[in-house]
Amino acid sequence: MKLAAASILLVTGFEINTVSAKPIEESGLEPIYHIYNNGEYLGAVSNNESLKAAAEEKIDHTQAAYEELNLQVDRRVNVIEEKVFASPISNDHEALDRVAEALPIKAEAFSLSVDGEAAVYVKDREAYNETIKQVKLAFVSPEELAEWEERLETGKAPAAIGVGETRLMDLAIAQKISGASQQVDPSAVMTVDQAVSYLLKGERFHRAASGESAQLIAEEFDMTVEDLKKMNPNLNLAAFEAGTSIKVAEEGPKVTVQVQREEKTAKAIANKTITKKDKNVLIGEKKVKEKGRAGERHVTYSIREENGQRTGRTVSKEAVAKDPVDRIVLEGTKPLPSVGTGKFAWPAEGGYISSGRGERWGRLHNGIDIARPDGLAIKSADHGVVKAAGAAGTFGNRVVVDHKNGYETIYAHLSSIDVKVGEKVPKGKKLGVMGSTGRSTGLHLHFEVSYKGVTKNPLNYIK
Repeated sequence: MKLAAASILLVTGFEINTVSAKPIEESGLEPIYHIYNNGEYLGAVSNNESLKAAAEEKIDHTQAAYEELNLQVDRRVNVIEEKVFASPISNDHEALDRVAEALPIKAEAFSLSVDGEAAVYVKDREAYNETIKQVKLAFVSPEELAEWEERLETGKAPAAIGVGETRLMDLAIAQKISGASQQVDPSAVMTVDQAVSYLLKGERFHRAASGESAQLIAEEFDMTVEDLKKMNPNLNLAAFEAGTSIKVAEEGPKVTVQVQREEKTAKAIANKTITKKDKNVLIGEKKVKEKGRAGERHVTYSIREENGQRTGRTVSKEAVAKDPVDRIVLEGTKPLPSVGTGKFAWPAEGGYISSGRGERWGRLHNGIDIARPDGLAIKSADHGVVKAAGAAGTFGNRVVVDHKNGYETIYAHLSSIDVKVGEKVPKGKKLGVMGSTGRSTGLHLHFEVSYKGVTKNPLNYIK
């Protein structure tokens, strides 16, 4: 006859605690301990202290590859104590070895579930929170995230942004994310970086256990060793240590991070050019009365992104910041004067007199030479009509202006001529460009003034 009393041994960490269902009163009986894992029979031992020691030894052995994890015997392991007259266990040592070999060791971890399904396992709740944070930081800056979280916490309205600035308005993971403490196989626990990589890219990693080969890992994940090589090009799959992280999957994103930003830009508002007739401006001339300027419109956009890819951009606000100012140009209607005033203006843009009127090289130099100007434009010294324009021997390219009051002026050695014979030229009108054509010692203007056919000293007339 045998009398049995059932009890459950709770195996946690390195300790097995026995909770008896009722006291055993009969003498002459000896205990044996039946071990079950989630209903599956693993075997029996005759000494519960030896069972504790074996569990601790197996945890210590497994811990070497998973130093950062909290390892425990699987919580689904049940130990049933039975009192018998004669133990059926013939060899305690062998029985204990068999049970210890089958005893499952798990890691206390934290699951991260996507829409109710466990996607990754990390070390603890802190790692779970950090994983979610790093998933978000893959698409926003730390400063954006901190400012956005502060607004959520305080309820403070966001400050206005300036032109060229953006601001994070909303941040969310489209799927429902949840977490819970859970015992899992130690090799299934990921680092934060690995968990983020899997959630965003579908990259799953396996942490190699002691004695595992590339072939065993490939078979476990229904793939070939060649597949493993392609996914881990920098890893020597012929020789790797326990605890090595090996990529075993590339499945695509598991979560969708939705980002909404506000962006403020400036757009130019084109101004108009308005031309007005003006009787005070000579025909053919234009004067800018008002330079004008473009206006400016501030446009605020709402930008939506999913996993870093833009999915939408709409205008949320628009306002004119600066009105445009029209450019006003006066177009002359005043008839061109053809009769000079008798008062002559300087015919060049700056410069100095390099040679005056008088004897030079054995003959009379009838004009003055102006050299080293600020600009190359040659201008009519007074109102008049072009009498001659073109090449003229030693003068090279020259223009003669008849001022219709007895005076004529000559502009010689030009590199190019901008007027034609018969054209009315008001004082200051551009006649051509200073040059060194004809008989010339260098870049300069030869300028002459004559009155009724008699040459005069230009210095007596020009200012």
